[in-house]
Amino acid sequence: MTTHILIGTAGHIDHGKTRLVGRLTGINTDRLPEEQARGISIDLGFAHFEADGIRFGVVDVPGHERFIKNMVAGATGVNLVMLVVAADDSVMPQTREHLEIMQLLGISAGLVVITKTDLVEPEFVDLVRADIESLLSGTFLDGCPILPVSSATGDGLDDLQATLVRLAREVVFPETSELFRMPIDRVFSVAGHGTVVTGSVLSGSVKPEDTLELLPAGREVRVRGVQHHGSQAVDAVARQRTAINLAGVKIEEVERGMELAAVGYLQPSQRMLIELQNLASSPLSLRDRQQFHLHLGTREVLSRINLKGVTVAPGERTFAELRTQEPITAIHGQRYILRRLSPSITVAGGRILDPSLPPMKRIKEIVAVGTKWSAPSDANRLGALVSQQEIISDSPLEAARRVGIQPSSYRHLLEELSASGQLVRLRSGSQNAEQSARPLDVARGITGELPVLRASQLIHKDRLAGLSVSVMKSVREVLAKHQPRRALSRELFVASCQEIAYPMLLEAAFNHLLVTGELVRVGTQIGPADAQVKLTKSQQTARTRILEEIAAAGLMPPTTRELAAAVGQGLEQIAPLLHVSCEDGLLIKLSDELYYSADAIELAKQLCCTALTTLGQATMSQLRDAWGVSRKYSIPLCEYLDQIGFTVRVGDLRKFNQIA
Repeated sequence: MTTHILIGTAGHIDHGKTRLVGRLTGINTDRLPEEQARGISIDLGFAHFEADGIRFGVVDVPGHERFIKNMVAGATGVNLVMLVVAADDSVMPQTREHLEIMQLLGISAGLVVITKTDLVEPEFVDLVRADIESLLSGTFLDGCPILPVSSATGDGLDDLQATLVRLAREVVFPETSELFRMPIDRVFSVAGHGTVVTGSVLSGSVKPEDTLELLPAGREVRVRGVQHHGSQAVDAVARQRTAINLAGVKIEEVERGMELAAVGYLQPSQRMLIELQNLASSPLSLRDRQQFHLHLGTREVLSRINLKGVTVAPGERTFAELRTQEPITAIHGQRYILRRLSPSITVAGGRILDPSLPPMKRIKEIVAVGTKWSAPSDANRLGALVSQQEIISDSPLEAARRVGIQPSSYRHLLEELSASGQLVRLRSGSQNAEQSARPLDVARGITGELPVLRASQLIHKDRLAGLSVSVMKSVREVLAKHQPRRALSRELFVASCQEIAYPMLLEAAFNHLLVTGELVRVGTQIGPADAQVKLTKSQQTARTRILEEIAAAGLMPPTTRELAAAVGQGLEQIAPLLHVSCEDGLLIKLSDELYYSADAIELAKQLCCTALTTLGQATMSQLRDAWGVSRKYSIPLCEYLDQIGFTVRVGDLRKFNQIA
């Protein structure tokens, strides 16, 4: 299998980068007339060569400080850096800045080439080498090969090529997404073919007739053809310099900084969570609302940082919020650069942690949040994401973008979170809420090889806990408006919480609160376990009168209307007093109009027991006579005893309930 390696040049202006690439590859990367006339690189240049079975793509970047933005764009996707230092000039400002940029971009391997060795004495080359070794101390290039080369005579070129091959075989490639992504660094038109864009493929693969998304516009486009270094190809994969011919796209509709990606993978955003490193060489202490040029992929855009009041001194690292002037696209773990507006200089950089912070969601504890999103464990980062979501998506695309997991591992990670108790199954009110934390149900897909998980039926335990707090607050507010009550119907509480979450989540929250005991059942109703009834003196007096009236009447208590008249209040005033008395076990409700004392019900049960013991079975008329009441009372009494299982009805007869 052919290995593809991208080499990026770096170094000060006029240190011989372009000429070195030309001798190494046979290609002059200065394609613009102005570049050829002035003898300096202004824009990115591209070349390629093959050695020992390895295909090298070379991105030649400009060295002038005015074109650093082009240099950063060219460094996107680079696997090896070739830092170029002229023997007659030694280390210069852009040498240092390019090295810092490469370090911030996370490049981990490379070498240094001392060029123009034919212009100085060998002793001077040794002095330059010493300067370079001092510069590289403590950086990712510390201890790397330092090779003297003359592009004029060709001396050292064979050794350079052999070293590049050796380093290429030692490169440890970072894991990339399975989804296609390519930042665009060049756009042009070819007669008879239309618009062509080029870039370094960061992840995934693409082939002719594929449909991609052009971002940040969000437009779906068709791939007409794919090329590598001027030759047609059947596909393009990660680490390849690639040209893609787009069908039906005008050249003025595309520009450097846009991206091509798998449909649905990337989402434009203007707010991100970042890991921020202020360079030790930075002249600035970083503060809230400072504005910088953000370099991300091949894009440059104005941005501001939000440090939540913290000041970050040179050399320090922290977490921050980044807001951009225009929508951009990024993924978790992507590297970026921040440069001061004027005078322009690289001051900071780091990694994107969450590329799609919700527009209105405030981050209170940014260090705690940043720590979660920078966790090395895929499961922990996914847990941080789903803890924010009301509905966990069945699609892995958002998780792939925001926490950097492979789409193919999404379902397995959800299972892992479920097995550890971090994910809870949403269940309807009729189901047993105590079973809500068992592992996911997995069903084999009809057409796919991977199991299909109903992720939308899950919620993170932290999200459920937060939702439960909101529900309890609403429950207490509603109960306070209906005093004196300890409990109300579940339906009333759910209706009051409709703005908090969608119905299935509310059911899960109520079930959770019942399981934890924060809510308790009071008959057919529910209420807070610690709910206290507050009665006014007038209500206390009325309730005492009500209890006395009902107790004195025995098995023939007054109706609610009669009770209201007796205490001199309306039905709506005594209704909550009757309800609270039932909650306290002082009264038992047999119908909307009849309430009995506990002693009266116990007497009714004793008299019924005597009648059934004597008769074996009894009609309602016989029980009515045993109780000494009218039909008005015997019907609700019989129905209540049936309901509680004391008796069982067989036709027109009542018997002892043998099961009870």
